[in-house]
Amino acid sequence: AAMFAAGLALSAPAHAQDDSVLGGETIRIIGIGDPVFQVMQKIHGEMEEMSGGTIQLDVRPFDVLRQKVLLNAQNDTSSYDNIAVDLPQFGEYKPFLSDLNSFIETSGYDGSDFHDVAWTGAQFGGAQLGIPLQPHPEIFAYRTDIFEKYGLDAPTTHDKVLAAARTISEQEDGMAGVCWNAARGTALGQTFIMNMGDFGAAPINMDKEGDDFLMGNIQPENMKPMIDTEAGKATADYLLALTDVSPPGILNMAWDERVRVYGQGGCAMTYIWAGRSAIFEQDDASPARGNTAYLPHPSGPDAPAKSTLGGWYLAIPNNIAPERADLAWKAIEWLASAEMIEEYTRHGNCVSPRSSVSQVASVVERCPVIPHVDRMSESGELAGWQRPPVAEIQVIVDVVGTEMHQVISGGKTPEDALADAQHQLDREMRKAGHY
Repeated sequence: AAMFAAGLALSAPAHAQDDSVLGGETIRIIGIGDPVFQVMQKIHGEMEEMSGGTIQLDVRPFDVLRQKVLLNAQNDTSSYDNIAVDLPQFGEYKPFLSDLNSFIETSGYDGSDFHDVAWTGAQFGGAQLGIPLQPHPEIFAYRTDIFEKYGLDAPTTHDKVLAAARTISEQEDGMAGVCWNAARGTALGQTFIMNMGDFGAAPINMDKEGDDFLMGNIQPENMKPMIDTEAGKATADYLLALTDVSPPGILNMAWDERVRVYGQGGCAMTYIWAGRSAIFEQDDASPARGNTAYLPHPSGPDAPAKSTLGGWYLAIPNNIAPERADLAWKAIEWLASAEMIEEYTRHGNCVSPRSSVSQVASVVERCPVIPHVDRMSESGELAGWQRPPVAEIQVIVDVVGTEMHQVISGGKTPEDALADAQHQLDREMRKAGHY
């Protein structure tokens, strides 16, 4: 607490409430059980002292958060001042989010310190719908000591992942090859479409430009599902192969569990949202601490390495009471400030969307993943098209996550599951009037 206060005393002195961020007011935020909001829960008292007000923080699991945000949008007046938005959700949420450009212009807010891919990720039709708080990619982590022990190649491709995983599963006692999100529903659905991106393919019929797909002007004709394709079959086959070299209980593994198992030495490689690396990098007892290297998503044949950028933004609902809008913006300015982004890294959130924070030596020491993510960003290895920002993104994820779980659990063939997923999604797109 003392460290927190010392770091923020200049930005929001507690004894000068009139000059503080909240000025004695109450801010209402709904967030997700991800590291940045978990940190806010951990240091809630200090944050209230520094902001000079009351912070009501409602932290929910992913699916519950989405339900509450959608229900809140139906209210005449929002129950929240700030809401957390995952990058691909902007397509679904944009009808009920405020354009922040007027606040940005009035306050002289400078967004140039944010990584460009993070800042522009919340721009739609000229509107800035959110401010980056915890945008980070899903990347790949592996144990360098184990790879050196067996003379294995860095797992830069699917084939190298599987080859290394087979060797380690057979020869390293008590260690499986790979941890990943294989639990039914959202976890596996996201895994499938992001790994399909490793084959250079998007889940809908988007227009391609170079190695990427265009997201700025998705039209109805772009909404055709692309699940029952060669890339879809290759992805299903890869996930089946991964299942054979995964830890016990893989069919229920998701989110932090995969990282905890990796951090405890239960697997030699893991897919991981970059910010979650603090689970082992800030754990002195973890055998993975200081023995982990980071790569973008391993690629399929003839495709470049691309990691999916996701993570969380703060937005203001457009049904907010008008007299609360300025307070909501002040809260975003403070919560996404360089001082706060740095503070979050002290308590377990290894994400820095700001270039200035990424250069702080103590931040890099705490969070060695950050310069790796910066390099991926600069090298064009981060993209968002694997989870396109369309209103039906959760429908796509739900359907694929259900069908693919039947595949990896042995209930369906890949061919049948892909055909069934394609049929269900085609019906949903027609029902939505896209074609």
